[in-house]
Amino acid sequence: MANKVQNPETDIMVETKGKLELFFDKYGNMLLKGLTIVAVIAVAAFIWVSISSNNKQKSENAAQAALTVALTTEADAATYAAIVAEYEGTKAANTAAYLAGAEYLKAGDIENAKAYLAQYVDAEGAAAEIINALVYTLRGDVAVEENDLQTAVELFGKAMVAGNSLYTYETAATKLALVYLAMGDAEKAQQTYKDMVAKYPELQSKYSKFIAE
Repeated sequence: MANKVQNPETDIMVETKGKLELFFDKYGNMLLKGLTIVAVIAVAAFIWVSISSNNKQKSENAAQAALTVALTTEADAATYAAIVAEYEGTKAANTAAYLAGAEYLKAGDIENAKAYLAQYVDAEGAAAEIINALVYTLRGDVAVEENDLQTAVELFGKAMVAGNSLYTYETAATKLALVYLAMGDAEKAQQTYKDMVAKYPELQSKYSKFIAE
């Protein structure tokens, strides 16, 4: 009878297979349970993200609806402030912060105006850029009320570049010129008018009297 030839590689495979069988006999249930837990967590995470996204959209819709009602009923500052509080983190609440600040400033409540305008976060988009510019202008108005003219200069300057709108630019520029005059700097005030007319030639006749020949 021929001697059986020993094959080291075969021996290793047999030994390895045996160890794997023992491993799975001992830990198979534990591994299966672990994989099941991971799968459940993954599914739960997916469901949570879906629900969270859905809830966020619902909150945005509700906030926008509340803001629309407030705008169409000429609401007061307190109404806009309530939207900010109830729908914090939504785009509509961000806009409401601007409106609350504007109404408080109109009413002469500088502290609340300052507080709500500070909550506004610059937004993106053509319409949002106009609001961004208006917020900087209102913050400049608050600074003027607090007699912080240097800060007012900075804020009106930001308003002039924040939105691509004749209205927001003109509003901020004329306020900036007046602040320069209050600071005793007639040259910078005049230059502000010149820059405005250079950017918007249609305003030439309106402000020519403020520009020296």
